[in-house]
Amino acid sequence: MKNSDFEIQHDISMRYSPFTLENESGYQHWKKAKLEGYSLYDSHSIISVSHHSDLSPQTLGELAIQLRTFNFAFFAVDVAETSFSTNDLLTFGRQLGLHRIEAKTDANPDGVTLLSAVVASDKRSRYIPYTPRALNWHTDGYYNPMGSRINAFLLYCVNQAGQGGDNFLLDPEMVYMQIRDTDPNLLIALMDKSVMVVPANISNKRVVRQAMVGPVFTVDSETGRLHMRYSARPQNIGWKTDALSVRAVNLVREILMDSEYIAKQKLKSGQGIVCNNVLHGRRAFVDGSAGESSRLYYRARYYDAVKFGDDL
Repeated sequence: MKNSDFEIQHDISMRYSPFTLENESGYQHWKKAKLEGYSLYDSHSIISVSHHSDLSPQTLGELAIQLRTFNFAFFAVDVAETSFSTNDLLTFGRQLGLHRIEAKTDANPDGVTLLSAVVASDKRSRYIPYTPRALNWHTDGYYNPMGSRINAFLLYCVNQAGQGGDNFLLDPEMVYMQIRDTDPNLLIALMDKSVMVVPANISNKRVVRQAMVGPVFTVDSETGRLHMRYSARPQNIGWKTDALSVRAVNLVREILMDSEYIAKQKLKSGQGIVCNNVLHGRRAFVDGSAGESSRLYYRARYYDAVKFGDDL
């Protein structure tokens, strides 16, 4: 299959999205191209990136292939002489069409969050990303209102853990494909606007965030893109209990247990991930011994999805 054909197959900003259940011919057309892409390219490939200048056309092309195939790409920055700052990370993101960063109270003024294990007395320790505990399958911002959903994020490893801390990722489009090929009615259940309930976030008797109700899968009305909201943490999510919804949620769990399309990678210092908010998680980790650097990641979340070329 020629690369141009592959890109045409993956231009889902067409009038009728392949993720619309009524568009069976479009779905089959997209599915064929998607699976061919998975057979042509390696999801574990790491793209070399220089932060001293604009990304070269070759580098942009390599990133585009990975992102259009898997919805994520691993990258590595040459930091032998200088460090890779949060500003460098944001500059990298802007070259991929990422501009509208989510402002978080726990982030730096530039919007980038520094993730590391904090002491128990730190109020952030109630959130797993700030602990060494395992982080189960989820998409970022699954608790956000639909009008402020997270479409992409960047992760960058400043210091790797002494032990563990491996990342795992799965393209939501592959989950969608397996569910649709099993029973399209299960997708109807997962697209129901009341299938998934995220309880309110309450801290010290104060409501930090209201409860959120919404679907797992949505299709963007303007771009035709598929978006997924999900968390595997049972204490974080409530589900509809009708038979179809139960079957659908159980199938998602089964897919996440043993999908052949899961990518696993322990990022080293200087490596990162750019993605269209794919399903992901992290193994538990142990920081190095005294005198060694603790695990530290930069994270930036965006309301934009990654864009290339004429889409920018």
